Amino acid sequence: PLLSLYRYICLVVLQLASVEREKQRWEKEKSQLKASIEENKERMLKLESYWIEAQTLCHTVNEHLKEAQAQYQALEKKYSKAKKLIKDYQQKEVELLQKEDAERRRLEEAEKAHLAEIQGLQIRISTLESELMQLMKQNGLQVNNNNSNMSERQVAQSKMKQWSALRKQSVLRSSKTSI
Repeated sequence: PLLSLYRYICLVVLQLASVEREKQRWEKEKSQLKASIEENKERMLKLESYWIEAQTLCHTVNEHLKEAQAQYQALEKKYSKAKKLIKDYQQKEVELLQKEDAERRRLEEAEKAHLAEIQGLQIRISTLESELMQLMKQNGLQVNNNNSNMSERQVAQSKMKQWSALRKQSVLRSSKTSI
């Protein structure tokens, strides 16, 4: 009986030592798990703060994006308006140039017509003067006014040239002021 008690005690001591080792292992594992839990909690807190920071950043970026889109839309409207104004201005400029060209051509044609009329009248005057001279010679009248008629004709031609030059200058000035 003593031997079996001794064996029983040895067995209990061995079991106690085994349980003690198991307890130490559990304690070690428990402390490791606690440390791991603490590390994970710290990581979670960091990740939460990063997440909140990222959300804040996303919100800020989203606000900046909305502002940029609003500015872009405003600039797009201004650009479209400026483009339309430029197009209108260019169209008006083309129309003005066309009007100026038409007016210039009209004046040139009128001037040509006037010059042709003047030349025709000068020829007619010369013809009439020569007919008058012949009639006067036939009738035996003396021709004294020949020189005065020639000088009058030259004065008239000079005045017509001056008038034509003044008319051209007036047209040029009016076309420049209308631009």
